[in-house]
Amino acid sequence: MRKTSPEPTIQDIAREANVSRTTVSRVLNASPNVAPETRTRVVAVLRRLDYRVNVAARSLRTTKTRLVGLLVPAISNDFFGRIAEVLEETLRRDGIGLLIASSGWEAAGERVALESLRARRVDALVLSLVDDRAPATAALLAEAGGPIVLLDREVRGVLADRVVTDHRSAVSEAVEHLASLGHEVIGIATVTPGVRTGREGRAGFRATIAALGLRSAGEIVVPFDAITRQSGWRLVDELLNAGATAILAGTPLTVNVGILEHLASRGLRIPDDVSLVLTDDSDFASVFSPPLTLITRSLDDVAYRVARMVTSRLIDPNLEPRVELVPMQLVVRASTAAPKAQLEGSAR
Repeated sequence: MRKTSPEPTIQDIAREANVSRTTVSRVLNASPNVAPETRTRVVAVLRRLDYRVNVAARSLRTTKTRLVGLLVPAISNDFFGRIAEVLEETLRRDGIGLLIASSGWEAAGERVALESLRARRVDALVLSLVDDRAPATAALLAEAGGPIVLLDREVRGVLADRVVTDHRSAVSEAVEHLASLGHEVIGIATVTPGVRTGREGRAGFRATIAALGLRSAGEIVVPFDAITRQSGWRLVDELLNAGATAILAGTPLTVNVGILEHLASRGLRIPDDVSLVLTDDSDFASVFSPPLTLITRSLDDVAYRVARMVTSRLIDPNLEPRVELVPMQLVVRASTAAPKAQLEGSAR
C-alpha cells in the first residue's frame, strides 16, 4: 500500500522559507509585524507546499467568524448552484464555513442580501453581481470592508480579487465554427451588458462577425428581470425573422429551455432548420436529441480558484489584487450543421 505524504507543518514552512516558526505564525495570523519581502517568501512556500490543514481552523486567529459570504443572483441556476456546492466543500476542508445569499436577479435584493452577510460579520465576500457597472454598487462595496472576490464581474474603483472566464474567446470560437459550416447570418442572445459576461460575449461576437465578413441577425439582450421561458420564445422569433440560420445563446438555463420549446412549437428541427449553440453544460445538454453544442467551462475549477483566492487573502490581506482567467471551450455536438440551403444545393 502506497504511503501518503504527510501534511506540511509550520516547521516545514519555516525551514523552506528560511525563517523562524514565529515568523510563519505571524504570517498565518495576518500580523502586520512582518517585513513585506519576508511575508511574500513565506506565502510562496505556503502555496507551493499546499499548506491547508491549519490555515483557517488553527492559524487565522484574527478572523472573528471563519465564515465567507457568497452572494449570487439565483441558487437555482445550474451555474451558481454548482459553484456554491464546490466552494462550500473546498472551504470546509480549510475550516471555513460558507453563508449563501441570493439577490433574486434584482439590485434591491442584492443590497439587502449584502447587508445581511455583513451583519453576520463574514471574513470575506464572494460576489456575482447583477450590475457591476452601477455607481451605487461600487459605493456599496467600498464600504463593505474585508476581502472581496468577484466572480466573473469587474467593478471600477474597487480593489478586489477576480476570477473571470474567457467568454470573448469562446464566443469567437463558436462563430468561427458556425462559419466553417457555411452559416452566413448568425444571431446572438446574451445577458445584460451590465455584467462582464454580457459585455465580453457581445464583443467577441461583433469582432468575429466583422472579421469573417458575416451578417449579424441581431444581438438580443435578456435582462435579469426577464429570465423566463417567454424570453427564449421572443428571441427565437426575432432572430429567425431577421434571417438567422444559427443562434448562439449565452443565456441562463430557463431561457434556453424556452428557446428549445419554441423551436419545437414552430416545427423547426435542430440542426436541419437552425443550428444552435448554448452556454454552460447541464444534465439535459448531452441527452437532448440532438445533443447540444455548448460553450462551457469547468465550474469546479472556477470554484476552486475562488476558494484559494479567499484563503490566501485571509492569510495575507496585503496581497496585490489578482485576476485569474478561466478558459472556456467549445464542445461540438450534433446541434450544429451546415444550413439547409447549402445542403439542398449540394444535393442538387
